[in-house]
Amino acid sequence: MEEPRTTLCGIRVITIAPNLPGPLAARRLLRMGATVIKVEAPGGDPTGAFPEWYAALNEGQHIVTLNLKDDAGRDKFLSLLSEADVLLSSMRPSAASRLGLYDMVEQAGISHVEIVGDTEHPDDPGHDLTYQAQAGVLQGPAVPRVPWADVVGGERAATAALEMLLERKLGPTADTPALHRRIGLKQGVDEAAEPFLIGGTAPGQPLSGSAPQYGVYQTQDGWIALAAVEPHFHAALTALLGDDRATLEQQFERRTTAQWSSLAKEHDLPLVAVNRPTTGH
Repeated sequence: MEEPRTTLCGIRVITIAPNLPGPLAARRLLRMGATVIKVEAPGGDPTGAFPEWYAALNEGQHIVTLNLKDDAGRDKFLSLLSEADVLLSSMRPSAASRLGLYDMVEQAGISHVEIVGDTEHPDDPGHDLTYQAQAGVLQGPAVPRVPWADVVGGERAATAALEMLLERKLGPTADTPALHRRIGLKQGVDEAAEPFLIGGTAPGQPLSGSAPQYGVYQTQDGWIALAAVEPHFHAALTALLGDDRATLEQQFERRTTAQWSSLAKEHDLPLVAVNRPTTGH
C-alpha cells in the first residue's frame, strides 16, 4: 500500500459513486490527504457483497446513509455539498436530472466529477466488460481478470478532480469553463488499449511474448516472468544464459523459481516469480 500524503489536506470530497471507479477515485484523493464523505443509498454499495473488497475501497472514509429520493435526504445532502470542494457521482445523466443533482451542484457551487459509461452516449447502459469488448481487447469466451475500464476510469476521475482543484486555486477568469468534468469509462479503456491496437503488444510484436527476452517461462517448480527489453538487460541476459527461446527454456527448467529470483537480483535482471492469486473468491 502506498504511503498517505497531505497534499490535499483541508479538501473535502463528497462521493455518491458506488461500485468501482468512484471508490477508486475517492481512495486516491483520500490518500493524498483529502477528507472523503461517502453517501450511500439505504441499500448500500454493491461491493458490500465482498466485505474484504469493500473495506479496502472505503477504509478511512466517512460513510453516511441517505435516501436522495426524499426531501429530508436531499436537504442533508445539500448541506454536505455546501461544505465540500468536490463531488464524485456515477449515474446516467437522465437519472441525475430526475434526482435534481445538477441543480443541487449548481446551488452548492461545488466542483463536479461525473463518471459515466461513455461520454458520447452517456445514457446508454454498459459495464467494464462491454467497454473492453468495444475496445477490441477481449479474447472470448474468457472474461478479463482485471476491470481495466473501471480502474482507468477511477484514475481519470481522480485526475479530473485535481484539475478542477488547481483551476479553482489559480482563480477563475472570464474564459474559465464551468467546474464540471464528465469522465467516460469507455474512453479510458480505449486509451489503455492503444498499445495492443497500435501493435506494441499485438501477436508477433516485441511485447507480445514473441521475443525470447520478454515472456513467461516454466521453472523446476513454477513460472517466472522475464522482461529484459532494454539493451543492457538483454546483453546481461545473453551473457548469462543465452538469447534464443529454446536455450532459455532449457536453462529455466533446471532451477527453482526461488533460485532464479535470487539470481536475478544478483545480476540485476528484471525477472520475478509469477505469483498465484491469493484470493479464495
